[in-house]
Amino acid sequence: MTHTGKARAAAAALLVLAVTAACSDGEGGSDDARKPGSGTNKPGGGEVAIKVDRPVALADQDVDVRVGGLGARDRVTVSARATDQRGQPWSAKGNFTADAKGGLDLDEQAPRGGRPYAKPDSTGLLSAMLPQRGPGVKMIGSGDAFSYHPPSPAEQRSYRLRLTVEKKGEQLAERTVERRWLTSKVRHRKLTVEKDRIDGEMYTPPEGARKRPPVLVFGGSEGGNSGEYAAALLAARGHPALSLCYFRCGKGSGRPNAINMIDLGYFTHAARVLGREPGADPKRLAVMANSRGSEVAQLLGQRHPAVFRDVIAYAPSAKVNGPYLAGSSGRAAWAENGNPVPAASIPLDRVRGTVLAVAGGNDKMWGSAEAARSIADQRNASGSRHRQVTYPKAGHHVNWFPYGQPGQEGGADGSVVDTAKADQAARQDSWAQVLKLLGD
Repeated sequence: MTHTGKARAAAAALLVLAVTAACSDGEGGSDDARKPGSGTNKPGGGEVAIKVDRPVALADQDVDVRVGGLGARDRVTVSARATDQRGQPWSAKGNFTADAKGGLDLDEQAPRGGRPYAKPDSTGLLSAMLPQRGPGVKMIGSGDAFSYHPPSPAEQRSYRLRLTVEKKGEQLAERTVERRWLTSKVRHRKLTVEKDRIDGEMYTPPEGARKRPPVLVFGGSEGGNSGEYAAALLAARGHPALSLCYFRCGKGSGRPNAINMIDLGYFTHAARVLGREPGADPKRLAVMANSRGSEVAQLLGQRHPAVFRDVIAYAPSAKVNGPYLAGSSGRAAWAENGNPVPAASIPLDRVRGTVLAVAGGNDKMWGSAEAARSIADQRNASGSRHRQVTYPKAGHHVNWFPYGQPGQEGGADGSVVDTAKADQAARQDSWAQVLKLLGD
């Protein structure tokens, strides 16, 4: 998930699901307007109402959204609109038809025509949102990858979804739903190089919680604290988690702006800090990273098995690559005790636990599917094979959790653009496997 920085004030993440009813399709429906409280007696049962099975839920959880009180066979347009952390609006919409009783269950009915998603899914519109056109807005064909980011968990523990039902522009009903990164008792604190010798965001379950595997999370060549949404959700599920920034951490952070001689000691120190958190079982500590970060994650599991047990590697490489954004003076991407780690294949025979490699078969960034297969061909210190799961149609952005990161992988190549839906499906399936590996 590419992190482009944090906007502060004005970044209220408001998702609007607008259900706009058109005229009946002539199969027993009606096009009468019904406003909230009007009590119009229609086949759907009177007033239009929105029912949500989980009005408050974690951002990686599905919700069942139903609309009742419509006319029989009413045609409706369900629209999703949101504002991201930079103040940019996003939206998606699909056309639906109410059933004979005037009801609509988004978890049982897909949009007509299969757009913007093909299968029934209550969170389908959230996953399909795209930024609206305007100055500075990236769109398909821009050549860039982009995705929806509400304010970070460090700024805002949740974001609201406002569900509305409209007909011919007139609002019939509304409902607010809360999507949480953190439960109320999860604690957060900022770590700095000056004070803690690391830059990151620590998320910790409440004291007294049973000890769970802690997770060290970091991203790839995008830099920054790109893993903080995932870290927050892991903490909400009981896992102490640290989103670690190792480069491009901002002015005055004390961290470099390039992947050049990044020492593994920085990560092992972060792991030990994390392992001392309340609720952490340091013997089961896992590391989770994507893309370029997958290299160092595997190196940590291989070279420091006493510290790290399991490794989750999204869109991985099976080898150490050269420095990134270091110019002609770059020596090596990673270092150990100040010595360059050679650019070569990464053995995984000393890893204490399991390396789970998650890849897309249509990854245009690099050959992550082939790398995942190579990883799974290796065995750990106990002789067990590592694991891989590859999604044939998915691209490079298969990392982290489902539902909360709609967007597209831009570019002129249609096969790249088309990976967005497959990426979302890959996140949903692989996130469940990650949680299972962690013991959930």
